[in-house]
Amino acid sequence: MIHFLKHEDIDAERWDETVRSSGFRTLFCTYRMLDALVGDATWNALVLDDYKYVMPLPERSRLGIHYVYPPFFVSQMGIFSAHPVTAQITSDFFNALPSSDKHVDFLFNSSNNTDLIDNYTVSLVTYQMALDKPYEEIRAGYSQNTRRNIKSAANFNLEWKEDSKAVGDIIRLFRENKGKGKEVHFKERDYEILTHTAILLEELGCLEPLVVHDGDGNLLAGALMVRDFDTYRFWFSGRDERYTDRKAMFFLLDNFIRQHAEKPFTLDFNGSMNENVARLYKGFGGQPVPVKMVSYTRQLHWELLLKLYRLVRK
Repeated sequence: MIHFLKHEDIDAERWDETVRSSGFRTLFCTYRMLDALVGDATWNALVLDDYKYVMPLPERSRLGIHYVYPPFFVSQMGIFSAHPVTAQITSDFFNALPSSDKHVDFLFNSSNNTDLIDNYTVSLVTYQMALDKPYEEIRAGYSQNTRRNIKSAANFNLEWKEDSKAVGDIIRLFRENKGKGKEVHFKERDYEILTHTAILLEELGCLEPLVVHDGDGNLLAGALMVRDFDTYRFWFSGRDERYTDRKAMFFLLDNFIRQHAEKPFTLDFNGSMNENVARLYKGFGGQPVPVKMVSYTRQLHWELLLKLYRLVRK
């Protein structure tokens, strides 16, 4: 039987044991990490058969509407178990969602079979590539445009390095550039959550902050890479748009791949549905991996209220 557990009733140790032994392992859905990612909101859970299967439910309430939402900075959630997550299991969890949640936006992971609920899902995509081959073999899979941009970067005397003190600089680089665009909806609290989560990842020894400077010491680009079990996640990045001609992000990713080639990891680029960003990932040889998100409103009047809330937020 599937049980709904409030956050305070979840056994953190048993929760983490299930997540870590699942077919899709990720630090981002362990107990402490979920606490960090939801910030001042909360997360509850659905649990089947004494933690045999578990599903986190990040929840919020606005204008009296309770809803499930996907936190920023996590690309896949879903159902976790050492056993197969079949279409029937996924459907059973979907049907067990609390009736108090009038709207649900929930990310499944690539090991979850959603065939029985695909009428309620939205198709997303991430891009991944294997790092277990020699660098020259991986590079042979780069697009012609990617190789050209890497060659162009070599003209600017760029320096690439890992810098544990650069987390704040990388976040600032994003905020002062792409973060000012209309398509980015991060608020101050979201940047606080990002910083707190990065600190936790550092404590776990799983964060690799990478930066690229030019010969004059200007910070051109940076990325927060996360070693997530057998996957490296291109988790968060920023670049100075004044220096786009120097192709610093191409330089950064190529050097990361060179350093980690022939290691038993997958590189997950963490998206994207943005065509230009996806082109960057595909140019390095990233292959599309489908990810499903349930998007479901229980009743029409709740959907109208939710649309009104989103309109007021703008």
